Amino acid sequence: MGLFLQQHRFAALLSTVFHVVLAVALTVGLNPSGSRRATLPIEQVTLEAMVVDESLIQQELERLEQLEQAEVLRQQQAERQAREQAEVARRQLEEEQQRLEAARQERNEEARQEQLRLSDLQRQRDETERERIEEEARLERLRQEEEQRLAREREAEAERQRQEAAAARQRAEMEDELQRALAFEDERRQAEEAGLLDEYIRLIENRIQQNWISPVSSHVGLECVVNVTQIPSGDVVDVRVGRCNGDEAVVRSIEAAVLRSSPLPRPPISSLFERNLEVVFNPGG
Repeated sequence: MGLFLQQHRFAALLSTVFHVVLAVALTVGLNPSGSRRATLPIEQVTLEAMVVDESLIQQELERLEQLEQAEVLRQQQAERQAREQAEVARRQLEEEQQRLEAARQERNEEARQEQLRLSDLQRQRDETERERIEEEARLERLRQEEEQRLAREREAEAERQRQEAAAARQRAEMEDELQRALAFEDERRQAEEAGLLDEYIRLIENRIQQNWISPVSSHVGLECVVNVTQIPSGDVVDVRVGRCNGDEAVVRSIEAAVLRSSPLPRPPISSLFERNLEVVFNPGG
C-alpha cells in the first residue's frame, strides 16, 4: 500500500511540475493582446518559474498528503469494515455451523431415540410373542395333561366298572354255584334219604359181579373193597383193589371185571354221581 502511494505521489508531482512549466511558458511567450511581449531574461523566467513551482508544488504536496491521508483513512476504514464484516461473517458462519451441528446432533439424537424406541418396541413385540408362544405351549401342555388325566380317569372308571362287573359276575356265579351246590346237596340228601344212592351202588356192584370171572383160588366169604374212578359218562378211567381177603388172582379178576363193566350204570339223578366210588365186592353177599 505505501509503495503504491509513493508511486502515485511521484507521478502527481511530475504532472504538476509539467503543467506549471507549461503555464509559465505560455504566459511569458504570448501576449494577451496579440502582440509579442518583450522577451525576459532566462534567469528571471527561471526564477519566477521556480517560485511558482515551489508554491504550487507545496500546495500539490499538501493536497496529495491530504488525499493520501484521506485514502489511508478510507482504506483503514474499509479494512476495518471489511474485518468487521469478515468477523461478522465468520461469527455468522460459526453460528450457522453451530446451528447446523446442533441440528445434526439433534437429528442424530432424534434418530438414536427413534432407534431406541423402535428397538424397545421390537423387544416388546418379541417379548409379547415369546410370552404368547409360551402361554400357548403351557395351555397345550395343560390341555394334554387334562386329556391324559381324563383318559386315565376314564380308563380307571372303565377298569373299575370291569372289576365291579367281574366281581358282580363272580358273586353271581358264586351265588349260582352256591345255589346249585345247595340244590345239589339237597337233592342228594333227599335221594339218599329215599335210598336211591344205595340202589345206585348196588347197580354198580351187580354190574361188576356179572362181569366177574371167578378164578380157581376164589373162596366163599370173599370180600374186597374196590376203588373205582369214573367220568360223568360212566366210563372207568382207573380201578384199584384195596382191602381184600383174596389172593392176587382174585384181585386181578376183580379189576378185570370192573373194566369190563365200563361204562358203569348212570345214577337215577345226577346229584348222586361220584367220580370216586368205593364199591364192596362180595359175590356171595
